[in-house]
Amino acid sequence: MKISDIFGPNIDAITNQKKTQKNTQHQSIKIEDTKNKNAPQDTVNISQTAKALSNLADFEANHQKRLEAVQKAYDNGAYKPDLTNLAKNILEEIKNE
Repeated sequence: MKISDIFGPNIDAITNQKKTQKNTQHQSIKIEDTKNKNAPQDTVNISQTAKALSNLADFEANHQKRLEAVQKAYDNGAYKPDLTNLAKNILEEIKNE
């Protein structure tokens, strides 16, 4: 005697449907796992990024102030630029930052 003899001919369809649903769920989980594995592994720490941007902004502001001071002194005739040494100093300072 078979189960289908007791429950009727639709039992096979119901049983197969449950198997199909289980397989579909397992496939969905596998797809999600694959998506997570394919996600970029290197993440950026937001606080480190903010600190770096802040340092860059401070660096730019300091150089802008220096440039304005040099321009003002040059316009007044109080500053005769030694461009070679000025360029060397700026490059050295950038290298040390």
